[in-house]
Amino acid sequence: MKLKLKNPNQTKPSLILCYVTLGGGERFVYSTGEKIDPRLWDARVQQPKKTKVQKDQETVNGINLQSNRYLEAYAQLKVQYQLSDEVLTKQKLKAEFDQRFKNIRSTLNFWDHYTSFCDLNHKSGKWQPSTCQRYRVLKNLLLEFEDIYGTLSLEKISNTWYADFKHFCEQNKRHQVNTFGRNLGLLKTFLGYCLEEGYTKNDQFKKFVVKREVTYQEVFDMEEVKQLYGFNLSENKRLERVRDVFVLGCLTGMRYSDYKRIQRENVINDVIRIREVKDKSKTLEIPLSGWAKAILEKYNYCLPLISEQKFREYIKQIAELAGFTAPTIKSTRVGNTVEEKSVRRCDLISTHTARRTFITIMKNKGVPDKVIMDITGHKSLSSFHRYYRPNNEDVSNFMHSVWGRG
Repeated sequence: MKLKLKNPNQTKPSLILCYVTLGGGERFVYSTGEKIDPRLWDARVQQPKKTKVQKDQETVNGINLQSNRYLEAYAQLKVQYQLSDEVLTKQKLKAEFDQRFKNIRSTLNFWDHYTSFCDLNHKSGKWQPSTCQRYRVLKNLLLEFEDIYGTLSLEKISNTWYADFKHFCEQNKRHQVNTFGRNLGLLKTFLGYCLEEGYTKNDQFKKFVVKREVTYQEVFDMEEVKQLYGFNLSENKRLERVRDVFVLGCLTGMRYSDYKRIQRENVINDVIRIREVKDKSKTLEIPLSGWAKAILEKYNYCLPLISEQKFREYIKQIAELAGFTAPTIKSTRVGNTVEEKSVRRCDLISTHTARRTFITIMKNKGVPDKVIMDITGHKSLSSFHRYYRPNNEDVSNFMHSVWGRG
């Protein structure tokens, strides 16, 4: 099979055609649907030329990927028909190419694969609701990007595409480094699925670097947990229930998604034993303190749970009512710019604050990392340490315990 330009002498992009001479001299011509500037085409070797212009080279790379699909498909079909003693006619080759390329390209686009990927992971139970929500958020983001930069295609993913997407997220959406990194990580997982399933041969996305930076996350110390637990919310039962569940998280280090798995039969000799939601192969064993046991008994071992979104909203209200309103400076980085703004402490409280609080208090009390990780279910030290947030007083106490006071 040969690849030639339909109009090699014109100045505007020309279609790339497949030419095959079949048995009996029968000639087969088929359009790849790809176009290229004739100046970028090497007629002698029947493929695009290498170029030092980045944008042109990325076009060349994409066309090479698609051209190789046609060459490989024809080679496979030729062997297949020879082994079966069938004659590969022009009509049969056209039908095979139509099925392999035109149908796929016309009926299975980027969003078809994206939907199938999300449905597969959701229905198989591999994803938690929070992961499903993140992919819905990513879809909306990509749709906005598509409105500005054009239709998304698996074959168009390149360094130039990445630069456009990064610029859009940072400048148009004002996404922080970690927000962009999280979305890019989700996108790379989807593109990896498409590559593995054979929907594309474009692996340019593997070069995209997912960056993370450590940001300050709020935690409570032991006295503040006591203050929060003792704060009178009897006039607002809804907030009282949210406060109790939050404090239970501070006392056990459990994920919010694991709370719903607690039942009376899971508590044996004052130890919670449950299968972790994130890793169902792991059983968590969490000893209960007197406070934690009292909270569970208050609700008859059936915690009053609401959506995580509503929980985040209410716990901020509770922190405000309880007086955790001191201003603090929050620094964020968008692209290469560091932005600082003053925010109230209560506005930094989230669902994860409870888990971070548990880990920080336990570490400050000298509990070994391995013991805490067995309770929280962390597998790696790197992810575990992201939850540890010593405050200035803790740092000072550690320094003085080693070097003494002046």
